Amino acid sequence: MTGHIAIKGTRNGLLLTLEPETPFSDLISALADRLAESPAFFRGASLTVDTTHRSLRTNERSQLEDLLARYHMSVSAVETVSEKRKAPKTISLSIPDTSIEGIVTKEVGPMTKEIPPTPAPTPSSNPPLNPSPNSSLNTKVSGPLTKDVRETPAKDARESTDTLFIRRTVRSGQAIHHESNVVVLGDVNPGAEIVAGGDIIVWGVLRGMVHAGYPDNENAIVCSLQLSPVQLRIAHLLSRPPEGFEAQPRPEVATIREGQIVVETWVSGRSPRK
Repeated sequence: MTGHIAIKGTRNGLLLTLEPETPFSDLISALADRLAESPAFFRGASLTVDTTHRSLRTNERSQLEDLLARYHMSVSAVETVSEKRKAPKTISLSIPDTSIEGIVTKEVGPMTKEIPPTPAPTPSSNPPLNPSPNSSLNTKVSGPLTKDVRETPAKDARESTDTLFIRRTVRSGQAIHHESNVVVLGDVNPGAEIVAGGDIIVWGVLRGMVHAGYPDNENAIVCSLQLSPVQLRIAHLLSRPPEGFEAQPRPEVATIREGQIVVETWVSGRSPRK
């Protein structure tokens, strides 16, 4: 049933593609099943509905809003994707903590500046790293991407100079998706989401949901001055704090070692790498 829909990560959050010939009742059931499989992952995320090949009627849009509201998800619809892209049209939907300057997914573009051109490399040097056109977390590509993330060439995102710096707190209902490293100079509140192809470093308290090394970079790390996430992922591995767990007010780092996520004290001068 879930084969009738496709959910992929983009610079603006998640992209939902619907099969054009499938009855909407089957599509909404497939989406409900997909959300129910990982409710913590989808909770509070931003979802864009690609209606390039299938438009939504008023009653269908209402059903979609009702379903997504259960997970406190924000939603917008792209009516047409052509050579000249149109701006996404926002569907009104109540989400927690709306008294903010704007949802992070609307601000990622301005925060990520183009990297100045680098001199041509010598034959013995490595070429400058450019974002892969197939990467589903590329914050510089305008509009939704349709390539499956499994087709992205394997590459250590830590070597990229395209690190995203966020100089403020990431609040509930906000989502950050970036193909390289993400550094937050502030807190990450419960209900916030960060997905990065490389490392995630929080110069503050981390209480939201984070996924470093997306989709399969096992060398990625998560660092924070106080590490107490609702959910922590590195590559394909998932970790949740045990019930009743109280985070220690000290810097900690999470890495993958021997096939599992390990959290330890972040010691100055010692590399947290494996």
